[in-house]
Amino acid sequence: MDEKKAKYTVVELDVVNDGKAIRAEMANIIDRTSVPAIWIGSKFVGGCNDGPTEFGGIVSLDERQELDSLLKSVGSI
Repeated sequence: MDEKKAKYTVVELDVVNDGKAIRAEMANIIDRTSVPAIWIGSKFVGGCNDGPTEFGGIVSLDERQELDSLLKSVGSI
């Protein structure tokens, strides 16, 4: 994301006060609590190299040359 100069927000779940509650909510929404859990807009794209079949994480998206268009669609780049 830095290489693409994308605008993004990081939430360190082991640092924020409600990190455990956020993990619980992640389990409800995406059926996992592991991080990184990367969202582009309202779409959960996975982690670095895993995730929903449609996306498969940001590495897969980038390899398929789909990451930039997703980031552009939400105004991140």
